[in-house]
Amino acid sequence: MSKSIYNTFGTITKKEKVASVENETNSNILILETLTPFPGYHGSTVPDRLEPESLFAITRVSHKEDVIQRAIQEVRKELSIDLEAAPATINLQNESRSAIRFKGLTYSMVGEILDEFRKQGIAFRKAKKFGPTETIIKVHKFFCLKKLKDNFYRDSEDGCMNYFTIPTQLRWNSFEKMTMSCRYNCSDKNFDAAIATVYMDNNIIDFVRIYDKNSTVEKLEDIRNKYLDAISKF
Repeated sequence: MSKSIYNTFGTITKKEKVASVENETNSNILILETLTPFPGYHGSTVPDRLEPESLFAITRVSHKEDVIQRAIQEVRKELSIDLEAAPATINLQNESRSAIRFKGLTYSMVGEILDEFRKQGIAFRKAKKFGPTETIIKVHKFFCLKKLKDNFYRDSEDGCMNYFTIPTQLRWNSFEKMTMSCRYNCSDKNFDAAIATVYMDNNIIDFVRIYDKNSTVEKLEDIRNKYLDAISKF
């Protein structure tokens, strides 16, 4: 019987617009928030968000992913909460900065959470004003992927997140150009795309991550075919 669920680890690379947080976070740490999560996707309505989609706490020095992951585990234990956090790197002023990415975290909880990370030896940069800017973000995260059919997968916890394989590793600039071309040639252009790299079956597999609340396998197949055509001409 073939395997249908994959619990594994990898990275997501994406471009998003971020800015320093203006809401009260009960801290004096440099924290950025995403202003336009999933910028390629446009739903039928855009509700006002009272709390952030994603927050990035910028660390003072670079840390290996396992150091941040161990700190996250300890903070979860200490506070007995299901904290959704992950190591990340984010490009600021042409410099790659280490960060911790939080999802589902309210502004008011930030100070308490980051105090716990300090106890784990993680120091953070002091607060600084950053205006809105587009930047490349890489998040190191765990995946739980359900196989839909060969080459196609869906996040088992978030059905909006879909993945299909591609035959080669892509740098962001090339991927961004291909995405623009693919969107132009697709009948349904409403999706957000990112690069994913995942460890599966003793291999490193390259994916395109598609965010789409109404995605079907047929739509994913159409998008993948466009990417494969673009890759063959690259």
